[in-house]
Amino acid sequence: MNPQNQRPGRESAIARAAEDEKIVEEMAALNNELITAQRELVRRNAELTRLNEQMNQLLGIAAHDLRNPLAAIYTCSEYLLSEPKNLETAQIEMLRAVETSSMFMLGLIEDILHLSRMESGKIELRIESFDPAGLVERHVAINRAIAARKKITIDLDIQSNLTPIEGDRNKIEQVLENLISNAIKFSPPQTSITVVLRLDGPGLRLAVTDQGPGIPEIERDKLFQPFSRTSVRPTGGEKSSGLGLAIARKIVEAHRGRIWIESEVGRGSTFFVTLPLHAAAAARK
Repeated sequence: MNPQNQRPGRESAIARAAEDEKIVEEMAALNNELITAQRELVRRNAELTRLNEQMNQLLGIAAHDLRNPLAAIYTCSEYLLSEPKNLETAQIEMLRAVETSSMFMLGLIEDILHLSRMESGKIELRIESFDPAGLVERHVAINRAIAARKKITIDLDIQSNLTPIEGDRNKIEQVLENLISNAIKFSPPQTSITVVLRLDGPGLRLAVTDQGPGIPEIERDKLFQPFSRTSVRPTGGEKSSGLGLAIARKIVEAHRGRIWIESEVGRGSTFFVTLPLHAAAAARK
């Protein structure tokens, strides 16, 4: 073979080898950059975790320190309102405003303390066996009187012969109270709320449906985030801390359950909760 014909092929192979070597070097450099970026990301995530823990601790301390003086303000205003004989009308109205505001603030403080403990991984479930139908019936009965003030009715539909379930009764009660009170808060007068309790496969499903304004789809992801608010406002001027649904989600997930919403603007919303029948066994999975 003519040496002159071999030369272009050899030069081409050398060029390809040089190009391959350059690619390898560039890939190695990119890999080193990626490793450096991953290390920085891990460092920043650790710092964010530390700062978040500090924030939760400070929030918990602040809420704890505020609880007692707020409770004192509420108690004093309640006492003065119990004997209003020596008070003028304007003074009574001011005391009622103090009582209402301090009661709301106490509820907010309790929610902050609950959330602070949960965010710190300190949510503890006191598992016991209880009747879910009785729990729902009792809460609906309590809230019917509150709903009646806004001319709202609450319909109850419970599957017959439901067996007892295992879970933290008090915390599940807190979830139920939040969902029903929210339905009342965001429903207009002359409407109805429906509470349904059913077996759902290996678990239990609760559904609370209102005839309120509904939640825009773009805002639904914010519902279960702490201090989040949507464009929907309470229909009777009620106040909202923006913590109730975040706490409810933490409680439900601690039971290895699920909470979600289905809603249509102008046609109301339904909040669903599913819970295992045996929370202790579910938690071990």
